[in-house]
Amino acid sequence: MSSLFEQAIANALNSANPQKVLEGKVANAIIQAGFDLVSFNKTVGLNGEVGEIDVETSNAIIEVTTQTARKLKQVQKLISNSDLNPLNKPVILYAPNYKFTPTQDIIATGSYVVCSQEELLELLSILGA
Repeated sequence: MSSLFEQAIANALNSANPQKVLEGKVANAIIQAGFDLVSFNKTVGLNGEVGEIDVETSNAIIEVTTQTARKLKQVQKLISNSDLNPLNKPVILYAPNYKFTPTQDIIATGSYVVCSQEELLELLSILGA
């Protein structure tokens, strides 16, 4: 595991919050697959007022959720906010519980939705992350 993020990922994996556990699992899978993790649970702006990036590789930003919907505004913000995404990286929503209609809304923004680690790692490979 990347020593830079090792403790933060371990803390997430041991959290009582299922959302944080899933974020930790995603970050861990990315590292184990040999991709370059460049940020994990990074807050942007004073006290995170601009937003937070769950997981970021050299070529993609990954928003992680345990929810079944309600991530459209967050994905749109990750796409359009230059403080959160100054390099205009593609945004991937990792959402194992997402439903069909919300998934279509996310895809319509030009982003990606994946529901499993396998799909995520395959997409990262395609994107060159």
